[in-house]
Amino acid sequence: MPGTNVIAPPTAPPDAAGYTNVIPATPAPGTCRTGSIYSIYVNTPVNDLEAFTVFEPGTFCGGKTYPIVLQGAGYGGSRQTSLSATTQVTGIASPGDIAQLVAANYAVISLDERGFGQDGGTVRVMDPNFEGLMDLSVMDWAQAKLPWIAYGPTNDGLDPHEPIFGTIGGSYGGMYQYMLLNLDKRHRLRAIAPQISPNDLNYSLFPNGTVKSAWDLDLFAAGESGGSGISYAHEDPFLADAVVTGITQNVDSAAMHDFFGYHSSSYFCNGTTIATDGDAGSTPLFPPNPPPKINALITQGMRDTLFTFNNAYANYECFQKGGGDVRLLTYQYGHNALQVVPDPYVTLFYPPTEFLDQKCGSLDYNTATVAWFDQYLKGIAGAAAAAGIPTEPCLSIQSGDAVLVPSVTTGHAGTEFAIPSTVAVAGNAPDVPTAVDLGPAFTAAGVVAGLPRMELDIAPVAAGLGEPILFFGIGQMHASKPGVWDLLDNQLTPVRGAGEHDVDMTGIAARVAAGDRLALLVFGEEDQYDATGSINAAKPAVVPVTVSGNVWVPILSNAQTAP
Repeated sequence: MPGTNVIAPPTAPPDAAGYTNVIPATPAPGTCRTGSIYSIYVNTPVNDLEAFTVFEPGTFCGGKTYPIVLQGAGYGGSRQTSLSATTQVTGIASPGDIAQLVAANYAVISLDERGFGQDGGTVRVMDPNFEGLMDLSVMDWAQAKLPWIAYGPTNDGLDPHEPIFGTIGGSYGGMYQYMLLNLDKRHRLRAIAPQISPNDLNYSLFPNGTVKSAWDLDLFAAGESGGSGISYAHEDPFLADAVVTGITQNVDSAAMHDFFGYHSSSYFCNGTTIATDGDAGSTPLFPPNPPPKINALITQGMRDTLFTFNNAYANYECFQKGGGDVRLLTYQYGHNALQVVPDPYVTLFYPPTEFLDQKCGSLDYNTATVAWFDQYLKGIAGAAAAAGIPTEPCLSIQSGDAVLVPSVTTGHAGTEFAIPSTVAVAGNAPDVPTAVDLGPAFTAAGVVAGLPRMELDIAPVAAGLGEPILFFGIGQMHASKPGVWDLLDNQLTPVRGAGEHDVDMTGIAARVAAGDRLALLVFGEEDQYDATGSINAAKPAVVPVTVSGNVWVPILSNAQTAP
């Protein structure tokens, strides 16, 4: 019944030691001024300093109320403190969307995360017990201190009067959105717009039990020594030790699995039981309750090899269960924009600026975000449709080209291909795949888009050679470039160990032309896993194997070209 979730107003966290926060006076009713920008420093429930910057609406009028949009930076980044600054999404500067929101008369709060910027404490990768409590304190401060926040009923209708918040940000700046959604018992978030963010950190960093060394090393171990160009000296000792040990020992330990599992959207989506928060004797403070109803505009990069399309699709499916309006967009941009992990195929087949594209078809992310908030924070009916945000998933093929699909094709819904017994060598021939041709060339143009699936048996040709680790992808041979296999979207699926393996492969999207061919590509070693394949410091092995089974590829007949 309405009103059954009413909670007493929060108390604002106190000013941090050494700071006296000053809030500009609200204009008198009927008068307006240009919105101010000011920074606030508070002490949080975990006794660490939290720093954030408040951007008042561009035209700030007394007697009016305004929704607030929270913004967070990518890993290693810090908050935005001026409208002329750019937002750090993936470790590099990209066009900021704060200025657009302020111009559209939204208030924005840009926040530092624990251990980064001016925040205190150590980095624990969106730990609900730490980053979670700190970020919630920002919302509490705003609710307690800002009299001009817009209020309304929560999405579930259980509380008729809570402040209206939205969220933006990419990568780490998307992770905090999922975390706040799941932790805030007041359900103050009405709409979120996360970009290139994970569902399950264990899947992203250690897929199928295989350490994704190229990304893991850059994000954590190299950062500890400054090797990535950004100092992560404030990383929590458990985090630094666990990840370095994982890479050097080529293992995903139980403690590390708990740590990243609890810090993931999947913990709440799947009701996962987690024993610890990584450290001995620690416990999760928040139970794995399902996410509340939310209006979510989820955007992911199809060529992103850190947080893949599978992450976005998992979050999309999760939030749909809550009954909110949930949309799924993709583009070519992502962590691949850094080119820290090479994407050689993009240089062979696409324009040089392909990895900077932030549109699904012609729809730009920033334009879509403002329209999304217009509809779900300001209550402007039809704003999302007017901006061209599709109700169907939008899968980006390349810059300016995307398809809309009624649903994402996964698993056995794809076209089945038999994989005859094929010899491959784990730990051999880096970046040179064994190609298993999947049949005759296409006779007409088509689309391959969705999540392939493979059910394979891997059998070593002799005993005692060690543990095989192989990497699988879908390859396309363009009729215009015979003899060259394009690893679609640079996406790989690792498989560790001998025996039967039934797994979804990483999502892809591509057009095929008449004369093109597809193949299952089998890599013995690959740059994305350059230290943690079969050749690794802990237990190096070169293992000839046979691979056989079946693969299902999402070859579509119902895709519609996006506007």
